[in-house]
Amino acid sequence: MTYFIQQMLNGVCWGSILAMLGAGYTMTFGIIGLVNFAHGEIFMAGAFAAYFALHVAGLPFGVAAVLGILGAIAIGLLVERIAFRPVRGSGMITLFITSFAASIGIRTLFVMLFTDRAKPFSMPAFLKGAYLIGDLFIFKKTIAVVIVLVVVGALLMYLVKKTKTGIAMRAMSYDSETAQSMGINTEKIIIITFIIASALAGVAAIMWGVSYGRIRSSMGMMPVVDAFIASVIGGLGNVFGAIVGGLILGIGETLFVAYLPPELIGLRTLFVWIVLFIIIIVKPSGLFRANVK
Repeated sequence: MTYFIQQMLNGVCWGSILAMLGAGYTMTFGIIGLVNFAHGEIFMAGAFAAYFALHVAGLPFGVAAVLGILGAIAIGLLVERIAFRPVRGSGMITLFITSFAASIGIRTLFVMLFTDRAKPFSMPAFLKGAYLIGDLFIFKKTIAVVIVLVVVGALLMYLVKKTKTGIAMRAMSYDSETAQSMGINTEKIIIITFIIASALAGVAAIMWGVSYGRIRSSMGMMPVVDAFIASVIGGLGNVFGAIVGGLILGIGETLFVAYLPPELIGLRTLFVWIVLFIIIIVKPSGLFRANVK
């Protein structure tokens, strides 16, 4: 039982990162209708911005974390301006190909500039260590990651449900043309959506660095696929659903690996696809009602 609970805690840490990524991913789909595979590279760019602030400039962790989030926002807006805006309205296939190309382009550029070797990501002293309860280790960094998820998730839900901007986002997610005819500045809402989604990717990047202590240029390639699947599980366009979906994947994937024989560890990603296939067969719309909510 101790081993099971320990792995559950490890899964919550990984699931929290996927939840943040999935929440940003599902917002761009729900409001703009964009399957943004460049979201993983925005996540990676945020991690690198924090890394350079922390290890090259020698700035305090808090400042580096803020700069990491701002770096993710900057790359997100750049991708929107250069890659997506020129082809907006061209159809789902064109947007999909564009996002895929942007993802490959940014990743390749970072590999050329910084290689794909792992780089250390230091955490502050107050996040080091763990509390020992019996034989159970509760790491301080895990507690911090969960607190960040709860706080950011609550703020995000408040924004979407209670503010004028959130109401405008929800209106656009249902019918963008009608929303525009009612006086909503759709261009402004799209930019705000990209800012929020990119900021969430930046938060996830800091959570990754704190959790695993290293970053690399290809780090966004697999998490963005998991984030997409988390969005599908929760209901594409449903922010709360994406958070729940991320936690389900993170905990389930960790437990799946924990109980596999060592020689079968390579099957880790199989769990994610098994869950996706089950959801598609049993409840194709996802666990929660689709659309920004």
